[in-house]
Amino acid sequence: MTYFKLAFKNLKKSFKEYTIYFLTLLFGVCIFYTFNSIEAQKVMMDISDYQAEAFTMVGKVLSVASVFIAAVLGFLIVYANNYLIKRRKKELGVYMVLGMEKGSIGRILFLETVLIGLVSLVVGTVLGVFLSQGLSIFTAKLFQVNLTKFQFVFSADALRKTILYFTIIYFIVLIFNSLTLRKVKLIDLFLAAKKNEKLKTKNIMVSVIVFIISIIMIGLAYHRILKDGIAVLDGNIKATLALGVIGTFLFFFSLSGFLLRVVQSNKRIYLKNLNMFVLRQINSKINTTFISMSIICLMLFVAICTLSGGLGINKSINSDMGDLTKVDATIYSYYGLDIGTVLKEQGVNIEDFTDDYVDYQLYNSTIGLKDYLGKEESEKAKNLYPVSSNRPMMVIGVSDFNKILTMLGKGKIELNNNEYAIYSDIPDTKEGLKKSLKAKKEITIDNKKLVPSNIALMDVTINNEVVKNNTGIFVVSDSLVGNLEKGNEFLVLNYKGKKEETEKKFAETMDNTIDNLSEIYAITKEKLLVSNIGAGAMVSFLAIYIGVIFLLTTAAILAIQQLSESAENISKYNLLRKIGVDNNMINKSLLAQIAIYFMVPLSLAIIHSIVGLKVSSDIVNVFGSGNIMIHIIISIVILVIVYGGYFLATYLGAKKMIKENR
Repeated sequence: MTYFKLAFKNLKKSFKEYTIYFLTLLFGVCIFYTFNSIEAQKVMMDISDYQAEAFTMVGKVLSVASVFIAAVLGFLIVYANNYLIKRRKKELGVYMVLGMEKGSIGRILFLETVLIGLVSLVVGTVLGVFLSQGLSIFTAKLFQVNLTKFQFVFSADALRKTILYFTIIYFIVLIFNSLTLRKVKLIDLFLAAKKNEKLKTKNIMVSVIVFIISIIMIGLAYHRILKDGIAVLDGNIKATLALGVIGTFLFFFSLSGFLLRVVQSNKRIYLKNLNMFVLRQINSKINTTFISMSIICLMLFVAICTLSGGLGINKSINSDMGDLTKVDATIYSYYGLDIGTVLKEQGVNIEDFTDDYVDYQLYNSTIGLKDYLGKEESEKAKNLYPVSSNRPMMVIGVSDFNKILTMLGKGKIELNNNEYAIYSDIPDTKEGLKKSLKAKKEITIDNKKLVPSNIALMDVTINNEVVKNNTGIFVVSDSLVGNLEKGNEFLVLNYKGKKEETEKKFAETMDNTIDNLSEIYAITKEKLLVSNIGAGAMVSFLAIYIGVIFLLTTAAILAIQQLSESAENISKYNLLRKIGVDNNMINKSLLAQIAIYFMVPLSLAIIHSIVGLKVSSDIVNVFGSGNIMIHIIISIVILVIVYGGYFLATYLGAKKMIKENR
């Protein structure tokens, strides 16, 4: 009981000093529970079987992501706890002087950790339960469904996961505490507060050289990612990312080495106010902070790009759904099969489901898309894999194409034997295709040279697809396709009778048929809509989940570092007062020190993000028409609120701590 009272007293005292740490734990538990309870929210919504499957899919993905999130939060908690233990070394030394054994001190730390865990789990879960009720409105909007009834939802599964993961995290904290306590010596505990990190001033020339190398590596990474694009995810991408990461670490390593020396060379700045003291304070911890600064910078970069790009992809995925779902169902094959014949062989009569259908065949040409577009336009569309890989363009006979136009309610076209036309539905290649048509670019199909007709580039989408992927298909005379190699074949249809009943019957029939055939696939309008909505929701949730957790983690680490350092430096600030430094100047120096710690990693992260957001924008455009600018603004607002809030709370907390311990 004595141990419990002492642990409770310590917890109460620590809570006053490290409110940020405890609040971060609460928010971590809250967010963890909230995002793991999303699947349970479907009871409030009017959803179909397909939509229920989408909810399940999102739940499974978030469950997997939660393992990663738990690891990040575990790192934060272990890292923060290590700082708190260092801060309390003198207190632990007093216990040992009074005769308390390390085992007894370990029990106190154990009870404190258990109490912290219980408080954070209980309060965080309660907050998460209430937050999840509000999140259900956002969830319904993402899934484009109506809330039929608003009821209080509690997810037992989310609670079990939260308790399990955080119990594991706190158990790891206990292990680290035990190891730390086992290694300490009494003299170190009492002198810990008076020790700074050893200030190793590196050779200025070495630091400058390393700094230049880091800038070159980061610049080269930027150049490669912007030049090569994102179409081909190969070893080059890994090498580019490695350049950026290593360059970031070298940047902070070299920056920390010569920052003091550079400022010292300018006496006007160095000797102004308490700049000398501030810079010495920063450099006194430099041996341990350059690694954490680098990690924080990279996490901030990921958070900004994840939030902006992730939210943008959701809108992009669903922006083209009207064009991608013009027919009720699509059956397709990539192997040149005659779909109608194959279905009949399997005992499937397509006319049982439809009176309105079209089957059409695409053929392979020998004309590369990159070659047809030309160098300039290919460079603009390099993020598309068919362009970067110079994939051969497809060909369709004019009679098949006219059947498509008729089904879409459009007028037919006519071509001479020596003419061709093109249809496409991807904005990135349209301009290049138009230029080639306008330039009267000749092509060769079946050993016959063709010139463009007077028909302008046509924007046509008919078959159901997850995203628009027609970068350009030639339309030629039927007499020219007979000798070409068969490529993809499609059969598109609209249901007859009651669509819901026919949809169910068609889906069951095709599922059974496809089980026996590995060369034929089918997708319905209903399935596609739900699949894309589910994918968009999943990406949005992951973006918010990962982005917010990364922001919380980085800001919390910086805050705890600065609060711990301020607590250790109370005697130094008191000494400044004794030599005549007023409180206003001390507060300004404290603000400058904390601002530098918060702004240095953020500044490089923002520079990284300028390039990263360009890549994010390219990714968004691959999925459909979209503009991530509004989502960039949203991300900036979240960044200012979370990161700025922690910065302000850190400064006010440190200021109060120094003032109260005069």
